[in-house]
Order: sequence, then C-alpha cells, then structure tokens
Amino acid sequence: MKKTLLALIGAAIALVLPSCLEYETKITLNKDGSGTITEEMVLGAQAIGMMEMAAAQGGNQGNPFADMKDEAKLKEKAASYGEGVTFLKSEEIKRDDGSKGVRVTFKFTDINKVKMDPASGIGELGNMKPGGEKAKPVAENASFKYADGVLTISLPQPEGGEEAAEEEPPAGNPNDPNAAMMAGMMKGMRISAKLVIPDGIAETNATFKDGDTITMVEMNMDEIMKNPGAMGAIMGAGKDPEAAAKAMQKIKGVKTETKREVTVKIK
Repeated sequence: MKKTLLALIGAAIALVLPSCLEYETKITLNKDGSGTITEEMVLGAQAIGMMEMAAAQGGNQGNPFADMKDEAKLKEKAASYGEGVTFLKSEEIKRDDGSKGVRVTFKFTDINKVKMDPASGIGELGNMKPGGEKAKPVAENASFKYADGVLTISLPQPEGGEEAAEEEPPAGNPNDPNAAMMAGMMKGMRISAKLVIPDGIAETNATFKDGDTITMVEMNMDEIMKNPGAMGAIMGAGKDPEAAAKAMQKIKGVKTETKREVTVKIK
C-alpha cells in the first residue's frame, strides 16, 4: 500500500506534537459477520500541556479530543464507515505517566457493508495541526467480503503496489539539526490499523499476522529511529515521495500490507 505509506510519511513530517502520540484503528470481527470498530488516540502529557496552554492564550488548536467526545459528530462518523454502522460509546483513557486519550467504539451487524481507510488515523492526526484545517482522506477505502467463515479484504493498490521495494534507505546525516529535531518530535509516535478475530484465524495470506491479529498498517517511530537511514528516508519524502515510500518499506518499524486481496479463514 504505497499510497498509504506516503500518507504516513507526509503526516510524520507535518506533525508538530512532541512526546508520545498513538492512534490505532481496530476492527474486531465475530464469526457471524458482526463486530466493532475501535478508534483509540493517546497524547503524551507534554503535548497535552502545550495544547492547553495555547488554548488558554487564545490559540485555535482547541481540544484535540473534542471530535472524539462529540456524540453528534461520532454518529455522523459511524455512517461514514458504512450502512448499519452505529456509534456505541466513547471512553476516556488516563495513564500513570500523565498521557491521556479517548477510545471510541462503533458497532456493525454485517462487515460486508463496512468500508474503511486503513490510514484513517493519519487524517485524524492531520486534523490536529495548527490552523484547524480538516485533513482530507489519505487513501481509498478498503472493502470487505465475508461468507462461509472466510473474509476477503480488498486493499486499493497503485500500479506496482505489490512489487518489492528496490531502493535502499538514504544515508542519514547525524549532524542535521532538522533531522535531530524531527526525531525528538516523533519519539513515542505509533499509528496502526488492525483486524482482530476473537474466534481465531485458521488460515490467512496476510503478511503481518500475530495470533488472532492482522496488521494492515503500522508505523512505530521508536523502532524506525533505530535504523541508520530512517531519518534520511523521512526527510527526503518531500523531494521524492515515491522513492521515500519504497525505502521506508525496508525499514524495521514500518508495516504495510502490499497484497491487493487478503483472505482470512476463521476457525
């Protein structure tokens, strides 16, 4: 999913929120075709403090969790996930380290009617940039077909999306102040989209499977920063996004499904 990976890189460059930012979208599918969609966003204490200070001084950043607590907006968002998807609940998250967040749960009765952008978390993060501009969708929706205990996920792929990446990550410059600043800003950042099958997975062709969980998209900046060429790939995204996307696919800490169709047989 090169297009999704490009969105991940672009969002990473655009973000200005330091200290731990996590966003996960998770679909949980039951054997009868029903299930839930959960969105979870967590910000570090430093980022929350900066936003609250800006708001107190008349800034336009506002409450980063506002849309995830507004029931009217959440009902609208439920409809965007497809026919029959409804808002279930919104819960606050508080951790011992001072980080806070919100977990929103939607429910559906038939996954065949669900549509989802695997990189939807990137759009949510984009909405938090200064200026208050709403982010546009960063990728086309994935679609789902479920029958007789077998789920088929159709993932939009640009031309050549299933080809292995050939580019090596660009060499990083440890003395680049911009790269050092970017690395500090991204510390703790993690974005993902996953599918969970509580009844268990009997068989699948998914690239990233761990127990009953399949990862469609994941970007773990703490792992990415351990790679010598990682910052070079990210910083070079603006000059050559396609090359940067291919390079990032080879870096530990980045997972993105490149198959056009992923099949999952439920136990």
